[in-house]
Amino acid sequence: MQDSGAAPGWLLSEADLGLIDALQINPRASWVEVGAATGTDPVTAARRWQRLTASGEAWTTVALGRRQTNAMNMAFLEIDCAAGAAVEVADALAAAGHLITVQHVAADHDLFVIAVAASMPALADYLLTGLPRVPGVTKVRTHLATRVFDASRRWRLRVLPPGVANALTRRPETAEPARRMDETDRRLFKALLADGRAGYAELAGVVGVSERTVQRRLSRLAATGDIDFRCDLARQHAGWHSSAVLWLRMPDGLLEETGRALLGWPETRTCAALAGARNMLLTVGLHGVGDLHPLVVRLEERFPHVSVTDRQIVLRQSKLYGRRLDPEGRCTGVVPIDPWDLTPHP
Repeated sequence: MQDSGAAPGWLLSEADLGLIDALQINPRASWVEVGAATGTDPVTAARRWQRLTASGEAWTTVALGRRQTNAMNMAFLEIDCAAGAAVEVADALAAAGHLITVQHVAADHDLFVIAVAASMPALADYLLTGLPRVPGVTKVRTHLATRVFDASRRWRLRVLPPGVANALTRRPETAEPARRMDETDRRLFKALLADGRAGYAELAGVVGVSERTVQRRLSRLAATGDIDFRCDLARQHAGWHSSAVLWLRMPDGLLEETGRALLGWPETRTCAALAGARNMLLTVGLHGVGDLHPLVVRLEERFPHVSVTDRQIVLRQSKLYGRRLDPEGRCTGVVPIDPWDLTPHP
């Protein structure tokens, strides 16, 4: 690929999409590796990435890994707002570190929000006493996750050829014994939220430890599944103009099999088992709203045991995994994800 710059209008160029896809596969790949994958030199790849991040069209960040995601308490919230208050409520909720995603939806409620907390007492205290006091919130329906198959960590553009993607894929490191994340681990996690590609020297200065300690801790946290890295973008600029939230019902015995299978669908972003009659949540990316019905048909044909009980088109995303977004999906600011900031009141 050659450095052709931005495509006409608001669509990203093929070169930009290839670069973003490479970093979705391996967000901390070296520019030499990225350049080899995208057919350009490392300096050009780095320069193009700097342009994309400066415009808010793409970014990297750290994410809770599989082990931490399943150790945390995650809830999917349907929130009703007072008439005319949805935008103000969304802005207020987007400022909270334990609310990782905030979306306006076309539904019988106004907002769809994902909350995460380190303990159930802390989450319950917030849901029962904190959230209802937010001005403009009139009603909250809570759906607790019992198993999170994925929370948008695997979703990618899939524009690079499979062979190139396989060469760029991160190889699993030798797993070390898992232990609780300590305060230094948490500071390192928070330091990476603004830039998932931050170097060891920069991180060492922020966290207050040596570069070697940063490198060793990052390797351990990634190997144990405590942290992961992700690269995202203003998805409308890549042709993904819409998204939807699907609520599914199926026999409990088929949740695991179905959830794992859905991870292979290119539209899948978040998939989780729930503790209710609607026992699975699936969020999907769509090229347009007209793609929703064919996807539902394909879903029910592929999984005859699944019933789609409700579906909601996302009107606007105010926050995506700790990033504030403008109406076109560009990043305008960082709200550090902090599932540890909620503590139950005595």
